Amino acid sequence: MPATTTSTKPRTENSHAPVEARTAAPVERLETREWLKTRISRGMAMTVAVSWYVLFLVGVALEPEATQPEAIPAWIGVTVTVVLFGLLGVMTAGLLARRRWGLVASMGAATLFVAGSVACPVSGHHGFGAWWYGQMACALGLVAITGAALRRA
Repeated sequence: MPATTTSTKPRTENSHAPVEARTAAPVERLETREWLKTRISRGMAMTVAVSWYVLFLVGVALEPEATQPEAIPAWIGVTVTVVLFGLLGVMTAGLLARRRWGLVASMGAATLFVAGSVACPVSGHHGFGAWWYGQMACALGLVAITGAALRRA
């Protein structure tokens, strides 16, 4: 009877394929400037823009009248508001141009909106209530939508 040898190494489907075919090609990464300049789809730009229009207006409309004066200096609130609206302007220009930098500006504005939503009841300017959950849902929804768009772009 002839002697047979068995291999302890499990066989895979591509075990006979050349080594080049079994290894994945390295993904070429773009420089940051080139990455920011790449175009996004019209549908993605519209989705982010409409999401901002609806969720931002709903989130701001839910906020009640202030119960106490601001506990933080007024210039901080003014600065945050100016930066937020500046980012919204940059986001709008970027989405109209259908460039990825519009999505990056959207993420910055959404993050600032979340921070402002947290700061209102924490600073005592507004009383904590059910409105806050709705506003946070809107703000976090904008972060999630923008994050998904950046991941897909």
